[in-house]
Amino acid sequence: MEGKEYTISEIVDSFGITKHTWLIFIMLSLAQVFDGYDFMIVNSTNLFVAHTFWPDNPNPGALMGSLTTWGLLGMVIGGAAGGVLSDKFGRKKILILAVVFYGLFTLPQAFSEDLMHFAIFRMIAGLGVGSCIPIVYTYLSETMLSTRRGFFITCAGAFMVGGWVIAGLVANPICNSTAQLLPGLTEQVTYVTADGSTATMYANWRLCYLIGGLPVLYGIFLAFKMRETPHWYANAGRREEAVKALADIERLSVGTTTEYDPKLLVVPPRPQKNSPSILFSKKFIVGTAAVWTCCFVGQFCVYGMNSWLPAWFTGIGYSASDSVTLQTLNNVGAIIANCIIGYVSDTLGRKRGLIISWILCIVAIVVCSLFVAPGNFALCVGLMVLFGFALNFAISAIYPLMPEQYPTAIRNTGTAWCNAFARFGGSASSIVLGGIAGMSIFQTAAGTTNWSLVVLTLIIPFALGLLCTLLFVRDTYGKSMEDLTGDTLDASDTGIVPFALILIIIVLLFALCIVCPLAVANWSKLPVALPLMAIGLVLPFVFFFIFAGPQAIRMKREGK
Repeated sequence: MEGKEYTISEIVDSFGITKHTWLIFIMLSLAQVFDGYDFMIVNSTNLFVAHTFWPDNPNPGALMGSLTTWGLLGMVIGGAAGGVLSDKFGRKKILILAVVFYGLFTLPQAFSEDLMHFAIFRMIAGLGVGSCIPIVYTYLSETMLSTRRGFFITCAGAFMVGGWVIAGLVANPICNSTAQLLPGLTEQVTYVTADGSTATMYANWRLCYLIGGLPVLYGIFLAFKMRETPHWYANAGRREEAVKALADIERLSVGTTTEYDPKLLVVPPRPQKNSPSILFSKKFIVGTAAVWTCCFVGQFCVYGMNSWLPAWFTGIGYSASDSVTLQTLNNVGAIIANCIIGYVSDTLGRKRGLIISWILCIVAIVVCSLFVAPGNFALCVGLMVLFGFALNFAISAIYPLMPEQYPTAIRNTGTAWCNAFARFGGSASSIVLGGIAGMSIFQTAAGTTNWSLVVLTLIIPFALGLLCTLLFVRDTYGKSMEDLTGDTLDASDTGIVPFALILIIIVLLFALCIVCPLAVANWSKLPVALPLMAIGLVLPFVFFFIFAGPQAIRMKREGK
């Protein structure tokens, strides 16, 4: 490279897909498996946890939904903090810290005797999970071949869904076992069933959370095997370490090393400030609008329905075991989607892939609401695979877009804050859908929840996702990270005003869709409940239409 300027992406792309590519992919994908297990184990055990915490209440409603919410709230805080820390201290250090952290704090959940104890440690563990996920996507975006970036990022997401499936496969036999699997911990519980009779079980669900401590060991493994990305070194002004990291990649990729001159390394300009408010400056607000709105919709629907799928199927007559099996098969469909959408996104482009995904979701929602029925397990299997495929096809199509919106200095801040905001959608959804399910208009003549009708309401957020994709998303497929950064950075535009407004909107969303349903008795029965929750969910979209809409139209006119 003597006498010739070069970029990190140019060098990495020149190697193609190599042994190093697969090593990084597998290492980070395993981290996603543990992440997925930690999240989904709550949804796979919530029926049994509810029987333990509220044995006299056969339908705890929003309280049962909140079992998922506490972890998601921790993920919101952890993602927001972890993004900033990762951009400041490096991808490697914060990822390892996050993995060890959530492993350690999952263990105490196994000993919970009530919701308070469970919620505290669930939220603390969520801090680590929320930090981990965006770092994986950011790290992959900075190390993968530009033309195959989408494929590797979404396939890593498939491993996270694989963790969801593992959670179901682990939880189903453990929780449904009629034997006491660990005397002294898994006590016998007598609870009231939906028909008013009583039944007994062992609290074997506690073992699932002991297994959730395994990430501690994997974090130690990462500490010895993982390297920092050249992009982060270069952005931090550590050019010598950046070129050394490039040489290490070359050695692992092709077996040779080249002497790279640090002085000739082209490093894109970075914002004068790297606080989260810069995400709402005129330069970045359209990209922020694209990923925040679409990711919010995706997580609202995916996490909300995963929380309530077991309740849906037990409500129409399937056993608890069959219900968890159907939820697990829903996640098998999600894995297939994750593996396919990356290829679609790298072939048709990011925007077209997203448009296809939202349309597919609407079709799947209608089909499942019409044909899911009792007494036809085989049909439900097919419908749940379709359901999981469609919903995760959409949310996974967003993952490559997130790190592609921002320069290295704020890349993980942008990715993490997007994930954190979307977690509010996931946090609220399990409670909001539980509240909707309890409303009289969604009840059958027999007094049970008509889940098929509840599911149809998801058409509204999917239509919003389609609208936001058409307005805000720009295609970033195949471009190097340096090309995506650009060179026009206005130091005077910090985005502080719209940032302050979105924080206020997030507080309102939290209050109306999470606090009120949990704190106000019979919230879902109040006439104002549904309108207020709808306002809380729609306000972020109104904000982006007002602040990012005109800028998006202007950029399209200018051909950007």
